[in-house]
Amino acid sequence: MIQQKGFTLIETLIYIFLFAIIIGGGMIATYNIIESTNASYNHVVLQEEANFIFSKVSWALTGADSVDPIIDPKTLKIKKTIPGNPTPTNFTFTLPDNENHLTIKRNSGPSINSNSDSVLVSNVSFERISGVGKPDAVKMNFTLTTLQNGRPATQDFSFIKYLRIKQY
Repeated sequence: MIQQKGFTLIETLIYIFLFAIIIGGGMIATYNIIESTNASYNHVVLQEEANFIFSKVSWALTGADSVDPIIDPKTLKIKKTIPGNPTPTNFTFTLPDNENHLTIKRNSGPSINSNSDSVLVSNVSFERISGVGKPDAVKMNFTLTTLQNGRPATQDFSFIKYLRIKQY
């Protein structure tokens, strides 16, 4: 029998098969890591949007002159005197019907969206909470949804802001 240096056809096919398994496994692992990062990113986006909405409502409620009784649970009306402006300013937070943006309206001005276009707001409800021995509070519930990175993410949020209505 003649000894030849090199690989036989069977050995070559086995090495190609093993190489394909290793490279394919690495690609699948990389894809899964990237996908899980994108899913985590969506929840970060939702959390930041919720923080922004909370900050806007909280700012309006801090030092408010009055908060109107809540008749429509999707609407919150606040009267607040802003330093440097002697006339009280009316703020209205609402989720208009058939829309996915929480809007802020100052006096009779235009309504401005409080969230970005990539995030949808739904299930908004405001509730006035009164308690004996505790200050009044406003509770806000809402749901945020984003479809960034081709993966939908939805999260419910709720917060309570205790009122410190100005006493004159």
